[in-house]
Amino acid sequence: MLNVHNIMEEQVAARVNELYDQVTDKISAWITCDCENCRLDTINYVLNRIPPRYVVSGRGVTHNSSLLKDSQLAADIDKLAIEGMRLVNAAKRPYHNANTKKFPDTPRCLFVFPTFAGNIFDGQTFEPVTNASILLLLNGNKASMMDITWPNPSNTYASTEGSFTFWAEPQSAEKEGISKNFTFTIDVTAPDYQETSYSITLPVVSKIIDRTQLDSTFSVKIKDIFLFKNGVKNEQEI
Repeated sequence: MLNVHNIMEEQVAARVNELYDQVTDKISAWITCDCENCRLDTINYVLNRIPPRYVVSGRGVTHNSSLLKDSQLAADIDKLAIEGMRLVNAAKRPYHNANTKKFPDTPRCLFVFPTFAGNIFDGQTFEPVTNASILLLLNGNKASMMDITWPNPSNTYASTEGSFTFWAEPQSAEKEGISKNFTFTIDVTAPDYQETSYSITLPVVSKIIDRTQLDSTFSVKIKDIFLFKNGVKNEQEI
């Protein structure tokens, strides 16, 4: 595996943690929580708004050392960090102070599922459907998610343009190398629309893993799902 690393991660994480410590020491009224999840959300906010700097060796770090000392970059990180801290603290999530992971980072034999991603569209206008509820079932039962930050059912919003994602909790296996089929069903409902479902069966081979970490390359793209208004016939149905 290529050892490619974004050196901005350490810079941003260190600075965000410093700012949280400084602000909480002063007992600032606008900071109501500085838990690990709030800090991680802030770090993520900053990293998504500054250019990454990738290196593959210590030489790469040395080459970028002058950049890391750039005063304008430091100012940009501080500005975004404070902005992110305010937004995170103003919009509390129900999981903001919780242990989100279900599995410890210890070796286990598991059936590990890919993440699922898809989109919900209006069957007549082809526009994204807002306020749809998508429920993921595993072998007929509501699928548990890998952590509580991935809701099931998931909802669509205008800002996400009808998209949804799931990260299902792995299933325990007796030993490594066992192949088993798992059937996932997606039930979709939305106000004023007809309900619809879509199923997919995946063969999964058990393996020993030492970390239950999200891998964005291990994913399944669900075919686009089209909803039709109540009373409107779906011409694709036979």
